[in-house]
Amino acid sequence: MPGSGLILSGTAAAPAAPAAPAAPAAPAVSAVSAVSAVSAVSAVSAVSNAYANGTDETIKAVLIGCGGRGTGAAANFLKNPNTKIIAVGDVFPDQTERAVERYGLPKEAGFTGFDAYRKAIDHAVANGAVYAILTTPPGFRPIHYKYAIEKGLNCFLEKPCCVDSYGYRMLMEVNKLADEKGLKVGVGMQRRHQKVYLDGLRQILEEKKYGDIMYANVYWNMGGIPVRGTGEEPTEMQRQIRNRYFFVWLCGDNILEQHVHNLDIGNIVLGNWDPLYHPVKCNGMGGRAPRYFGGATPRVGEIFGYHFVEFEYGDGRRMYSQSRQLGGTWNCVNEFVYGTKGGGQVARARVRGEKLLDPYDVEHTDLINAIKQNTPYNEGWAGATASMIGIMGRMATYSGRVISWDEAVNHGKTYMIYENHDALTLESDPPVLPNADGLYDAPIPGVTKEV
Repeated sequence: MPGSGLILSGTAAAPAAPAAPAAPAAPAVSAVSAVSAVSAVSAVSAVSNAYANGTDETIKAVLIGCGGRGTGAAANFLKNPNTKIIAVGDVFPDQTERAVERYGLPKEAGFTGFDAYRKAIDHAVANGAVYAILTTPPGFRPIHYKYAIEKGLNCFLEKPCCVDSYGYRMLMEVNKLADEKGLKVGVGMQRRHQKVYLDGLRQILEEKKYGDIMYANVYWNMGGIPVRGTGEEPTEMQRQIRNRYFFVWLCGDNILEQHVHNLDIGNIVLGNWDPLYHPVKCNGMGGRAPRYFGGATPRVGEIFGYHFVEFEYGDGRRMYSQSRQLGGTWNCVNEFVYGTKGGGQVARARVRGEKLLDPYDVEHTDLINAIKQNTPYNEGWAGATASMIGIMGRMATYSGRVISWDEAVNHGKTYMIYENHDALTLESDPPVLPNADGLYDAPIPGVTKEV
């Protein structure tokens, strides 16, 4: 209903929320994430072994989400030898058409609509694909991930991996299924594949450069996000999806959409690469800033413009988090850690003249190598954890309360997209609607209860 703001669909008959499964034991130190070597004789493993034995050298992929991030991820994938996009899907016809042309596909390999992910994945699997690139707005990610894994595809998930607690619980179930099937999963947290970060993390965690780590400060403070489109698109659903960064149900707010990178690095340092390590509670503050959303009358989205969160871990250590999207303000996108012997930036300094590989390419190379070599590889566990940390922080800033990990993970409300995703159209009402003045409700700390 108009003015519904962040009221979720808990009043409707929501699907039963899955409980988060027990994840595999974490390796002591790993530059990837949780692994579980299972299903060695499964059909999926047989497919992976076929690549290792050289019986089929081409890695065929399906692209779900053909906007800028999707085509960017596809370009990174295609920089690897013997790779090919064979099917695409997007909710918007124009983006599907451009992708079909870009990759030289027959028209029947391009699919449009909210159910395009199913059609594109089915078409791709029938034609020998083993790799899915999932790059739609992250509100849809758990649904697409679940279907791709069920169909036997190795997956690359753009970050963040979910925007709410239900999505997190779904991710954890699907991660378990991926391991059982012997499938490989990569997540677009490219710092995990970036040499200056890997070197810095080795110095901090293995060489004890700063001694025992006591706390971390992580930042994603940037300028404003530009509006896409005219604001006069024919339906509200189209306006919101074109401007995903303004809406919680699509992007999760900036504390999640962008800041997940920094939260992940801070969590790696404090948890020594354990993909399931997480804070036990947090408190924070934040506020709404003007975020003009196009059209003749300036409107604002529903998310906050800035957040500050203190995350507390079980041993009492802290991670202090800042995220902001506001023009004319101090910018800082970085991570710093402090220990008993000093502190500093996590990523090591670049050496003048040093030639470094593009981590956006490397994250696909690492995933492809795991497929070809049939080695355990599942970054989905770490992706789910980092995403849930951001969600918990958002719950704290929206409500003004101390939020525990257990409360956040087991939150019962969810958005309607999990109930009727495939039946949605561009004419459907999105989960949130503007009021009569064209404005969107936003949380009020101390007042808002459902977060």
